[in-house]
Amino acid sequence: MGKRILILGATGTLGRPVVQAFLERNRRVRVLVRSEEKVRSIFGVGVEVLQGDSTSRADLGKALAGCDAVHVSLPVEAELKAVEHLVDLARTENTEGLGRISYVSGTSVRQENRWFDVVDVKMRAEDLLGRSGVPHTVFCPTWVMEVLPNFVRPERAVVIEGKRPPGLHFFAAVDFGRMVAASYENDRSLGKRLFIHGPKRMTLPEAIGSFHQACFPEVKLRRLRPWQARFVARLTGNPSLAGVARLIAYFDTTEQHGDPTEANQLLGAPTTTLEEWIEVREGES
Repeated sequence: MGKRILILGATGTLGRPVVQAFLERNRRVRVLVRSEEKVRSIFGVGVEVLQGDSTSRADLGKALAGCDAVHVSLPVEAELKAVEHLVDLARTENTEGLGRISYVSGTSVRQENRWFDVVDVKMRAEDLLGRSGVPHTVFCPTWVMEVLPNFVRPERAVVIEGKRPPGLHFFAAVDFGRMVAASYENDRSLGKRLFIHGPKRMTLPEAIGSFHQACFPEVKLRRLRPWQARFVARLTGNPSLAGVARLIAYFDTTEQHGDPTEANQLLGAPTTTLEEWIEVREGES
């Protein structure tokens, strides 16, 4: 079975499928989380749980003991500090067994977009990994299909439309988890920035529209511009809505980048279509 892999951000949208994919490959998985109860409700007893803070150097040091790899899939407010600590621990502590780090960046993360703070954080984290001396792989995914229920629910449906929404190759989280786990079985993925694009290009409004029509057609779909969404967010005290509006306004200025060919060749391309993903969700409801 090999040594353990430490997953940071295990309960997040892109963290869960990675944990599951490693478990399916009989890899020993340790997670560092604030709530053990939440992890158990998702994964059962299949994972080793340490309670702690991913931005704490001491907690990370304890979590790394006995692990030969780390996968970082954290919120933007935590990821840079976690990567800083991981690199420092690899340099100064007895972590000779740390043979690999994988990190989730983004498809639009590039120098010209560094004015956007999220991009700046991810570029700084990538730079730290590049100078760390630790073998690593950076994943640059576009948008995951699992974000769509954030826009369309039984109680409300909303689409935030930018001035010129870019085409995005949405992918399913299960495909992403499989590709990350596969990268640990293929050393040719080391030192790479691997772009993850799903099988079909569509805009966010198009994807939301398809999900809405298939799952909740009886719910009226409300259309907002980013400035309107920010206004509603202020009125309702909804920081999540404000963050999404800000992200969509950002994508008015850029688009998905990168060529997924290398990732597809090394790890197997994402195959789940939006229609197939919707069918699965309908079967689960």
